[in-house]
Amino acid sequence: MQTENLIIGGGISGLYLAYKLTQQKKDFLLVEARDRLGGRIDTHQGLDLGPTWFWPGQRRMSDLAKELDIPVFEQQNKGDMLYEDPNVQSERIPSQQYQMTSYRAEGGISRFTQGLEDKISSDKILLNHQVTTISKTDNGVIVSFSQESTNTPITAKQIFLALPPRLVARNISFNPTLGGKVEKSMVSIPTWMAGQAKAVIQFEHPFWQDQNLSGQAFSRLGPLMEIHDASASSDAPYALFGFIGGTPKQRKEMREEQLKAAITQQIIRLYGTDTPTPLNITIKDWSGDKLTSTEDDMEPLSSHPNYGLPKAMINLWNGQLIFSGTEVASAEGGYLEGALVAAEDAISHMT
Repeated sequence: MQTENLIIGGGISGLYLAYKLTQQKKDFLLVEARDRLGGRIDTHQGLDLGPTWFWPGQRRMSDLAKELDIPVFEQQNKGDMLYEDPNVQSERIPSQQYQMTSYRAEGGISRFTQGLEDKISSDKILLNHQVTTISKTDNGVIVSFSQESTNTPITAKQIFLALPPRLVARNISFNPTLGGKVEKSMVSIPTWMAGQAKAVIQFEHPFWQDQNLSGQAFSRLGPLMEIHDASASSDAPYALFGFIGGTPKQRKEMREEQLKAAITQQIIRLYGTDTPTPLNITIKDWSGDKLTSTEDDMEPLSSHPNYGLPKAMINLWNGQLIFSGTEVASAEGGYLEGALVAAEDAISHMT
């Protein structure tokens, strides 16, 4: 199989790149290791288990929402927030002290990846294609896949790596090798949110709003360290979501049933003994997702990294290998906006 341009990775950056190449009438294929598109964007029943927000000033996301006719709304922040630590139990704090405007997509952020997929010819997307080897030859670049995939190698003139660089470094072999400086640069770039875990707690009714609470809470006790309203703009589903504290190793040592019970106890502790029983608790630990996280990502980030494309990773194989993904974006790295920036950056380096 042959193509002019091969995009490896079906997250929002790879899909946005494919969308742009479709508009430019360029020949391409997009391959994705999973049996679904979206990468770290993962929405179940309208609730996001991965990225949730984008922010004012992130024009590419705003423009794309308009292009794809996706309704967006402001994150619900009305009402007081809650705080707890070993010395303070469920303290109410006026939310205007901490309010920050952010936007969500009605139906979940996967509306963006689904909308992009709908703009791309289905024969240009290949799922269940996990890349193992990329080889440079006189006739182009040959990409081979895992034995489990049993897929025919693909030859392309140009390769776009729309993946976290650490995944590329740890999961893909290159022939000839890229060299120590390139490999070191790839491993040094943290995969955004790869060491994090998220819980979504569904309820029949947004009871916190009845108490003049925003749903937002911060805790030094856990297991949820930060909680927000995850409900739709005006109707079901009604939910809270929270980021689970601790390291991946610590989370792995706790059975999921224990973790869910601890989350339920924390919600009661924060919101009151008359808190209704959750309809469902869904947990997604991204550190256990082998198509997102590597051993290098096992410690959660304490701050937002200074992302960008290192010099060693520029003009690889005379421009035949191009990185694209939010971690190498020239601006807004780590965010959804950064994924779109990275795709535009990659297109600017096309031969």
